[in-house]
Amino acid sequence: MSQNPPIAGIRPILSVVHPNGERLIVARLTNAGASSQSNRFVLRRVDLRTPWEQPDNGYFGYAEVARALDAQGWRGCRIEAMPTTDPDERRARTLAKRKLHMQCVDAAIRRVQEAGG
Repeated sequence: MSQNPPIAGIRPILSVVHPNGERLIVARLTNAGASSQSNRFVLRRVDLRTPWEQPDNGYFGYAEVARALDAQGWRGCRIEAMPTTDPDERRARTLAKRKLHMQCVDAAIRRVQEAGG
């Protein structure tokens, strides 16, 4: 079995804007060869500090990112794709925006259902 290369950095792809104006960056983790780990993400403030304690290996998939945002009170947020000049990356970020939005809606529905409402 092959080992994953060590995590070397992050690649910002989306920003999440709270109704109060605060902004978080959603970034893919990257390996030592600068390739993205397409299903591993971290959340960062604009100054790249972590907004709260996060898993060492990042969040796995958009569903975990959405649940973390919901659990931390980031509800009713606007999701924006980070600008890029690469057309393929622009399409990927637009798709990522849709996927995260869908997962945020699902997390909100689950929260209401679990609360008995």
